[in-house]
Amino acid sequence: MMLIGLVLFAAWARTAVSELPPGVTSCPRTDNLAEYNKCILKQLETLTPLLVKGVPSLKLPALDPLFLPSLTVDRNLESLKLKANMSQIRVYGATNYVVHDLKANPNDLTVSLKVQLPHIYMSGEYDVQGRLLLLPLSGVGNFKGNFTDTEAQVSAQGKEVTDKNGVQRLEVDKLITKIRVGHGNIKLKAPPTHTLAADAAATFFNSNPRLVLDIASPIIEDTAATVSKALAARALSVLTKQELVP
Repeated sequence: MMLIGLVLFAAWARTAVSELPPGVTSCPRTDNLAEYNKCILKQLETLTPLLVKGVPSLKLPALDPLFLPSLTVDRNLESLKLKANMSQIRVYGATNYVVHDLKANPNDLTVSLKVQLPHIYMSGEYDVQGRLLLLPLSGVGNFKGNFTDTEAQVSAQGKEVTDKNGVQRLEVDKLITKIRVGHGNIKLKAPPTHTLAADAAATFFNSNPRLVLDIASPIIEDTAATVSKALAARALSVLTKQELVP
């Protein structure tokens, strides 16, 4: 999710500005999109290690682990009805990504991206009510999850906006994500009154990870898009349109 926001910033920041970390430069506008994309990839390679601890000048938090203080999910799908409040979430492994394809156009502010994340580890707290197929979901506790071979495809479109002070800036207008988690397993730890429900849910998931991950994919994709847009907005808010698009 952080990577998506980072790509959007790198692709739209077209001038060298003081907010960029040392060693990172913006990619000049060009009609040679192949060379432009190579430049974006180079900047990503330089930026990613810096994001382990975060880049305060771009309002970007630490990437590994990425900390989310809270996350709310409320969805009513045919096979999955879920109301969940999760907190103290930490996501590890986002720096170990592999870019398979990247296309960015500096003229129409579009970006498309295909990446693979070999291993993601998550932990946090949960409060869940709902149903997965015929399995009731209910309880509170702590969760841990290991997920491998996650593939993400992202398409984004930017637009020009004017903020409340009359300053022209850029923001993410549209963001479409397609995410497929290859495999995963979870552990749930709950108080005694919720132990049976937690054990049943963990056993079902770990016995049928492909089934559950496919059912939950719309929630995964929507969550990724929401968090990515928020992170991209923080980075883009540092600079004006004139600084980004001279």
